Amino acid sequence: MSRNGSLPILVPLLCALLSAVPLAAGPGPQVVVLDEGSFTLYRDGERIGREDFSIRAAPGPDGRAIVAQATIAIGTSRIAPGVSTDTSGFPVRYQREVRDAGEVLESYSGQSVRGRFSSRLVRRDGESAREFRLPAAAVAADDDVIHQLWFIARRGAGAVVPVLVPRRNAVEIVGITRAGSERVTIDLRRFETTHLVLRTADTGEVRDIWVAADGRIIKAAIPALGLTALRD
Repeated sequence: MSRNGSLPILVPLLCALLSAVPLAAGPGPQVVVLDEGSFTLYRDGERIGREDFSIRAAPGPDGRAIVAQATIAIGTSRIAPGVSTDTSGFPVRYQREVRDAGEVLESYSGQSVRGRFSSRLVRRDGESAREFRLPAAAVAADDDVIHQLWFIARRGAGAVVPVLVPRRNAVEIVGITRAGSERVTIDLRRFETTHLVLRTADTGEVRDIWVAADGRIIKAAIPALGLTALRD
């Protein structure tokens, strides 16, 4: 899918998330791009789609807020996740919409208030809501979203991170270990990366990511989903 084809979903979602961030007055840029790009997605070695994303910082009176959003295109399906966080990556607001052939199949929204996370999921067959306590050091990363792994990776090797999985309304403990330095080649371009392994404590499931020196994720693999993502 072209980048222009993503705009009808990306722009409203980004605007909605940024509307919750009080921007500082005065001169200077209001939004700073921390990372932006796309991944080509493969399942069991077969190309299935792409993920176009951006991660941006918006200055406010208490520092910077981070807004990350994307469109994931697989066949006729479009998944549009978006999260607004504080500077540590703690999720303040989370939104996710799933469409197929233009029809909305489900819509998810959640927000943190005084350490508690409240969520609402709406589907064609009904809706549900939950509220639960969220650890202060938590970040948000859904199972099938690649760019959100950036929030985990920035904690660095050796860290133990509480991870909110919004779509499942679950909090998992993820440990980060360094598997070594590796050279990754994509379309004849070579990247010097650090291979990090993200291991979920309860299940033992792993996600492998290869991170460049500037923090960009160059490659990711989620064996449980048979999913591999390569940076375009």
